[in-house]
Amino acid sequence: MGTSSTKTILVNMRGELLAAVRQEYPMYRPHPGWAENDPDDWVKAVEDSVKQAVEQAAVEPSRVKGLCIVAQRDPIVLLDADDRVLAPSISWTDRRDLHGVEQVYEDFGHQRLIETTGLIPVPGLTLPNIYWIRRHRSEAWQQTRRILATKDYVLYRLTGQIATDTSTPSRQMLYDLRKEAWSEWICQKAEIDVDLLPPIKYRPWEVWGELSPQAAERLGLEPGTVLAAGGGDDPSAAVGAGAIDVGDVVVGTGTAACFRVVTDRPTPDSSGQADLSPHLVPERYVYELVVTGTGTSLRWFNDTFGALGDEQRNPYERLLEEAGEVPAGADGLLFYPYLEGARAPHFNEDATGVFFGILTSHTRAHCVRAIVEAVAFQYPPLLEMLESYGGAAPDEIILVDDEARSELWNQIKADVVGLPVRTPQVLYGAALGAAILAALAAGLFPDAAAAAEAMIIPGERYRPDPQKHAVYQKVRERYDRVYEFVDDAYRAARQAAYLS
Repeated sequence: MGTSSTKTILVNMRGELLAAVRQEYPMYRPHPGWAENDPDDWVKAVEDSVKQAVEQAAVEPSRVKGLCIVAQRDPIVLLDADDRVLAPSISWTDRRDLHGVEQVYEDFGHQRLIETTGLIPVPGLTLPNIYWIRRHRSEAWQQTRRILATKDYVLYRLTGQIATDTSTPSRQMLYDLRKEAWSEWICQKAEIDVDLLPPIKYRPWEVWGELSPQAAERLGLEPGTVLAAGGGDDPSAAVGAGAIDVGDVVVGTGTAACFRVVTDRPTPDSSGQADLSPHLVPERYVYELVVTGTGTSLRWFNDTFGALGDEQRNPYERLLEEAGEVPAGADGLLFYPYLEGARAPHFNEDATGVFFGILTSHTRAHCVRAIVEAVAFQYPPLLEMLESYGGAAPDEIILVDDEARSELWNQIKADVVGLPVRTPQVLYGAALGAAILAALAAGLFPDAAAAAEAMIIPGERYRPDPQKHAVYQKVRERYDRVYEFVDDAYRAARQAAYLS
């Protein structure tokens, strides 16, 4: 369950894709900068998509041996004493109170938070959102009796069990990474009753329970189907791409792009550039470097200026097809994809999206080309940063999820970074990771490595074009130089806002 949609797949033990269903849900934006979800949209998306997947595959429900849900870890759901939802769930992309967020982190101390939780103190995490809720939705907070993460709320609705796993709390800024427990220090200082939080009872690959007759009917499965505990969608996407051993690197693409490298040491990044969280396999952790605004930028452009007329075609395919007719470098048009602020590689919460160098000769296709190139331009500095977390630089990039469906985008990334880009056959990385966890919970494989070897089928490989790589090196020099001046403009805009 991601930021904008739930992706459900049904695969067999050989990793062959039998069905795939995607169900989107709205992101509510009642005020500028706000981003909220209705938690019951998540429940409906899971129930409907699982049922559709079973029907699409035309298999007997009794043949489905296991189910696992993985999800975004940042948003929370507030429940009252009757387990009713008290308020919308604030998305990790929300920008409503940046100054308040910074004040919360200053009160706790940035460095101590990093050392305790493994997280970079940024907007969108649970801790500052709770502070905002207490100030602005005090009635809802006073009635709160449970605080559940996205996945755990859906599992509660399916099974009635209140619990969580060792991975899901890792992006809430309430978790002690080394102890794998709720942080007593943070909760006490924040005046958050730990009893409001679910007990951390499971490892992601362990059995959460079995489906009751009522839940099974809503999902189109058999009662007694094994339900795995699951975990975070980002580390699950790493599992779904085969990133299990120390030093393995994978890039997940979607609303944001997440660069992930596997380690065996629970050592937070004291520089505050990479998040560290438990992996979904034993004795492993994952450093995560997030590039915001990647998938968001193309979705925003499509929603605002998208290709119209052919309702039978995917609009993104049409836009990318147009972009393929524009030469490398988009005839001088540059784009900075910071519609939701900038994390890696620039770490600038004041950043916004910018088109630079627009001429009358530029078309919609040039804009799309500039967007997809801008996303690729974030990759080289990220790969340099990853070397400090995982040792040797990778000799290829593994891509999963939405952007990896575009051959054009994959090739542009290969040409920009000068390395081969590889995709697995099943591109739903997080969902395939969930399927691997479901197989482990059902006892079908002895460990994650064996399951990954059996269930991950290699896909396409894109080799860099030396001539285009040389072109992109020159374009990137201009891109980086222009950013220095754009960054000055961000600071000037912030100062002007304070003065007004």
